Formats: sequence, C-alpha cells, structure tokens
Amino acid sequence: MNTLFTSIYTKYLASGLPAAGMTGLYNTEAPAGAVFPYSVFQLISDVPDWTFTEDFENCLVQFNLFSDHKTSPLEICALFELLKTAFDFVDLTVSGYKSVSLTREMSTLLRIDMVWQYTVTYRIYLEKN
Repeated sequence: MNTLFTSIYTKYLASGLPAAGMTGLYNTEAPAGAVFPYSVFQLISDVPDWTFTEDFENCLVQFNLFSDHKTSPLEICALFELLKTAFDFVDLTVSGYKSVSLTREMSTLLRIDMVWQYTVTYRIYLEKN
C-alpha cells in the first residue's frame, strides 16, 4: 500500500494544511521532537474485496491531528476543516488503482496532557487496474 501512502502525502502537500502552519504529516509515528501542530496518518485496516471481474481494496486510514494550543481547540478545529477540504470525497491518484470513493467516518476531539488531538477516520475504496 505504499502507493496509497504516497498519494495521501501528495494530497496533503497540495492542500492548505502546510500553509496553515501544519509542520508535517508523518506515516504511523511522528519523530521525537516533532513541532506542533502536526499530523500522523496510519492504515488501520485493508480488506480485499472482489467481484467476478474486479479486485478492490477497502481501506480505513486514520489521521491524528495534534496541537499544543494552551487555551482552546481553535487551531486544531481549523486544521480539521482544512483536512476535510483536502480529503472529503476526493479522487486520490493511486498508482495501479482507480479511486472509487473516499469518505470520512468517525471523528473525535480530545485533550491529553495539554495536547489537543483530533482523530479522523476515512474509508478509501480502490479498484485495482
């Protein structure tokens, strides 16, 4: 699924997230000392599906947005809105696949140890070329 990861990162670079101050998007884990605000994405599941003539990948990808804004969730909520603009219902260009759908599922906002975390899950359905 490396082609999916590359496509997600390319879409992130083309979005408004870097211009809005998001310092990075990391696959699975941020490096030690990552500067806030940043995001991490990871593949939660990848279930193959098929018909008599087509092969599909049904993927759940989770984004975790992190902000250390002290007093309010305004910064992380603004980043969440940009994430929605970048990924809701878009066609990803994934080498070897045709993008069928990309839909946002569950999202949660919480604060742990003075850090805001917005967790957003997307379902990505791909058809193999």
